[in-house]
Amino acid sequence: MNKLIYSIFLNELKIQNNSLKDPIFIICVYLSLLVIFPLSLGGNSNLLKDFSPAIIWICALITFISAIEKFFSSDASEGVLEHYVLSTIPLSLIIVIKVFCYWISVGLPLIILFPIISLFLNLPFNLVGIICFSLTIGTLSFSFIGVMGSALVLGAKKSNLIVILLVLPLTIPVLIFGISTTTFSLEGISPLTSIYLQCMSLSFLIAVVPLITSKAIKIYVE
Repeated sequence: MNKLIYSIFLNELKIQNNSLKDPIFIICVYLSLLVIFPLSLGGNSNLLKDFSPAIIWICALITFISAIEKFFSSDASEGVLEHYVLSTIPLSLIIVIKVFCYWISVGLPLIILFPIISLFLNLPFNLVGIICFSLTIGTLSFSFIGVMGSALVLGAKKSNLIVILLVLPLTIPVLIFGISTTTFSLEGISPLTSIYLQCMSLSFLIAVVPLITSKAIKIYVE
């Protein structure tokens, strides 16, 4: 069973990174959004410092939403979902594997690039580590929420619009906790409370999202 799980993981990574165009496009979207905001604020460093937490997290959210719309569309058209439902591996475990592969393809490059991005936002370099950790938890949460939303709209017409309307309200707590962590770090206040809340939110999503997503896929397949 471990070999089968490993093969699914490698296959999913291969599918997610089959073409370099998508990861490069996603990274370019994130970088362009983060560069535009500092340029629009001009040389006012205090204003940039005040708005940088919201800029970081809203840009990350926009990037993830732009990439999540058709997460299950290829699987549905190729009959892969039916194979997952009939597999000996629990469908919820396959969902978790797909989420982490998606995060590796979309979220991990953003985390790796963040130290460079912090230069555009005039962020103190000693805070990059804690903000990257917070972004890791937050982008994982975005991934779970986005994958669940993509599964819930399987087979629906105008699914792109529906998934955005479905996902955005669910991401608000993640945004609030993430922005709070970044803001507290910049103000010299301990961000542990907001980090605990982020971890709690991610734990809840890991427990609930695979079950809901599995049920949505089974309903679609049936």
